[in-house]
Amino acid sequence: MASATAAWALGLSGRHDRMAWLSRAARLAPGDPRIAFDLARARLNEGIDAQELAEACFMHLAKTYDAPGAWIGLMMARSKLGDTAGAAEALTAFLSRHCIPNEPGFTVMAKAIAEQAGYEDFSGFSASMRRRPQSGARRLLVPGFDIAALTRIEGVVYASETGINGWASRPAADGAAPRLLFRDSENRTRTVRFRGMLETADSAPFLRRHIFAISARILRDLTPPFSLCSADHIHISGSPIDPAAFMQAPIPAGKKGSAIINKPQPRRLAIIVPVYRGLAETKACIAALLAVRPKYSKLIVVDDASPDRALTTWLDKLSASRKIILRRHAENRGFPAAANTGFAASAGRDVLLVNSDTMIPAGAIEALQRVAYANPKTGSVTALSNEASILSYPNRFGGNPVPDAAQTDALQRMAGRVNFDRSHEIPTAVGFCMYIRHDCLKAVGGFRPEIFAQGYGEENDWSMRARHRGYVHRVACDAFVSHIGGVSFRAASRALVTRNLDILERLYPGYHGLVAAHIAADPLRAARRRIDAARIMANTTQPGVLLISHSHGGGVARQVATDMEALRRQKLRPLLLSTKFPEDPEATPFPWPSQLSEGDASAYPNLAYALPNEWASLIRLLRSLKITKIILHHALGHHPKVRELATALNLPQDVVIHDYACFCPRVNLLNRPGDDAALRYCGEPAPSGCHQCCARDRDEVYEPLPIADLLARSTRELQTAARVIAPSGDAARRIAKHFPAVEPAVVPWEDDSRQVSLASPARNGPRTIAVIGGIGPSKGFHVLLGCAKDAVARSLGLQFVVAGTTANDEELLATGKIFVTGPYAEGEARALINSCRADLAFLPSIWPETWCFALSEAWLAGLYAVTFDLGAQAERIKATGRGITLPLGLPVHRINDILLSWQPPRSKWL
Repeated sequence: MASATAAWALGLSGRHDRMAWLSRAARLAPGDPRIAFDLARARLNEGIDAQELAEACFMHLAKTYDAPGAWIGLMMARSKLGDTAGAAEALTAFLSRHCIPNEPGFTVMAKAIAEQAGYEDFSGFSASMRRRPQSGARRLLVPGFDIAALTRIEGVVYASETGINGWASRPAADGAAPRLLFRDSENRTRTVRFRGMLETADSAPFLRRHIFAISARILRDLTPPFSLCSADHIHISGSPIDPAAFMQAPIPAGKKGSAIINKPQPRRLAIIVPVYRGLAETKACIAALLAVRPKYSKLIVVDDASPDRALTTWLDKLSASRKIILRRHAENRGFPAAANTGFAASAGRDVLLVNSDTMIPAGAIEALQRVAYANPKTGSVTALSNEASILSYPNRFGGNPVPDAAQTDALQRMAGRVNFDRSHEIPTAVGFCMYIRHDCLKAVGGFRPEIFAQGYGEENDWSMRARHRGYVHRVACDAFVSHIGGVSFRAASRALVTRNLDILERLYPGYHGLVAAHIAADPLRAARRRIDAARIMANTTQPGVLLISHSHGGGVARQVATDMEALRRQKLRPLLLSTKFPEDPEATPFPWPSQLSEGDASAYPNLAYALPNEWASLIRLLRSLKITKIILHHALGHHPKVRELATALNLPQDVVIHDYACFCPRVNLLNRPGDDAALRYCGEPAPSGCHQCCARDRDEVYEPLPIADLLARSTRELQTAARVIAPSGDAARRIAKHFPAVEPAVVPWEDDSRQVSLASPARNGPRTIAVIGGIGPSKGFHVLLGCAKDAVARSLGLQFVVAGTTANDEELLATGKIFVTGPYAEGEARALINSCRADLAFLPSIWPETWCFALSEAWLAGLYAVTFDLGAQAERIKATGRGITLPLGLPVHRINDILLSWQPPRSKWL
């Protein structure tokens, strides 16, 4: 019941609360476009705000996936919003690339949209490519038809011992089976019959895929290679295909040939750029190459039958002016075949094979050449890039922003300065920018399009063949090339990737393990860190302030972000030292590495220091950054050495109180009096009581120090601080109680004097209660569960909505009295709370919070709040009158009675 799939199913079941369940499903699975589509469809029947959300979602899905349903949804949303021109624009975009559905309702809607836009009717094609309307000289809405898209067949073909099989689809005619042509090399044809449908999947969320299979018995009388094409002879992915090519004996990936001993003489360079689409990217790529290519090098451009007339015309002009050597295919054959055409034209030179969406700066080619000839064994050299598989920078897993020309030049200069002449062996070259030495190319040969078809994995196959002949592959750490790259959302492209990766493992058993071992060893970590350090040191014109915090989010992260923005307004440079969040935090014990950034950890992911071993490196970097002050927000998860930074750097340090980690090893003053007892506020006993608490139950004890040592360390830290800052008077008093020599300054995180408009709940009838934030044990999970069970037992008119997440959604949802929305993003809380249509907010936290941002969100959403009488949450309610506080430990039936009956003061403005 707690899963996204279950919520999705409930949202489609016609229930009265279907919108809530669909919204929950979308929050739990934000990357699933199918759920987003169904939610957008449901929103069409809601109010204007919901329809605007639907319009934005349909636009995203239409642009990303070109899904016909998304285009139709976009038309409907814009029509409902009164956007006549926008609806006509969406209709035009749909008709240009999609066939008219065989549904009368669509024709009625489309004609109405056309008429509202000033036309009498609209024009389009049916699935059989018959033009509508057949006759009549009317004023028509006529799009610019993309015939290639209207007739395109998408699919993939595989080879196996039983023959060949795969799937095909015609995206423009949603649901209609495509007409797939099968031919052998002697032009003999066979009928392709489809045998059912594949289920929708992440790789094809909106595509209807028809399955086909052609048995080995049928293929026996035909001559390979076999082609599977659309009516206009466009191959599907994986075609043409020769099953025999896949049957070679496997060679273990780890095998190495005899090492190359003699280093060849350098040769002049041939730069090869296969081109198909992307006029702007190709122009930028070739312009950069013309500016930086070595003297006497050839620039060979291979036009792989580009359908872009502007691109082919521009290439013809370059060729006529002798700036490039142009080779052109009569039909599209894919990247491996285009690369081979370039290899054939290189005439025994060294080769630099680059994608047409790269930008090579000055100095990069020379760096690649130095590495290529530094060792006789080197067969290929690849550069670092923002998008380069195992060679990506700064995030080594890719997905980095694409740098512009100036940024690319700057990154190359930095890499050249800090990593000059550094290189590492890698298991495989990466084909976006691949320098191949002439002797290696001669020994290994080119790529194998007969196996890898349109491409992906061909350079990995080539790398394995080179490895088995004794060559090695290296990365030049002082070369950086920008690469647009990107993810294709076409199902066939993803299927071809999967197919070719499977082929690599079958041809070279252990290949994926070889790459995985390289990723685990991460030999490029130091090289990436040097570039990160150079980048972060490049901007040291402003004095720096170092903030130390954890990476667990919540109120701490919110306040740290606020403080950093305030520092920027003061013309200071905030730097953040946070914990590097591991892939599996539950299985990763503290301490975690300490990561330096300017607030966005993804910007400098390699500045993560494992302490204490990398202490000296961290100190060196911090000293270079002109830091004038340190603000210690939280050290949870850090190695204790971070507490020594102020002393090591001889800087003043402020200490900010977010919880009670300075004297409570559990942080939040909660304990369990018995093994099966619920958590409760401990009452802040003497140190001996704290010792007994930790000895009895080690769960959620975050600080391993003995109590006496913890108190001694905190005493030194707080007494030597320039300032100790607490967000509430309650928190300040608790700190002063345990550390009498410390007088915290009270600096509220927010201004409670701001006027808010709060709505009084109805005096009679059922009530909906909003519970805000992440509700775990310390935030009152078990109190909330008890309230729900009591409401069920007494048939109370209470319904709880958790606007956020919980420790156990399943248990709460099963009561039938609690709905959990799922997570929300920063800045989204108020809208989410408003969508709950609640009468009151209940914040059942059982620890004395130091501020409580959830309380602020409740007020801003117009709700009075109910809390327990402890901590900043109670102090703030008492000071403002914006709610009621309850005795801690009040039985759940009494809590429910109050939630059903409480009325606020008469004043509306508080």
